[in-house]
Amino acid sequence: MKEFMDLKFGFKDAENYIRKSQKELFNKLFIITDDLKELCDDSTFFLIGEKGTGKTAYAIYISNNSYLGNTGTHKNIVNTDYHKFIKLKMDKQLQLPMK
Repeated sequence: MKEFMDLKFGFKDAENYIRKSQKELFNKLFIITDDLKELCDDSTFFLIGEKGTGKTAYAIYISNNSYLGNTGTHKNIVNTDYHKFIKLKMDKQLQLPMK
């Protein structure tokens, strides 16, 4: 049995797994579900959700791997960019599809 100090729990934030040295561990930890397939659908443009819901984890996984022929690049949106999206939506310049 391992000692407590020998256990590795990984990082609390998926963004830390973008580094090449951490990709293999992240791939072992990441659970592929039907949500990933839906995210890779041609009609999906944005992934929006509350903090801690896995948005960054999906972005990191797609940045690190090819899934169903899809690859990606992880980009952070700063708070000011987010407010631009909100303004576009409020000005009816950004129509989000409802599912």
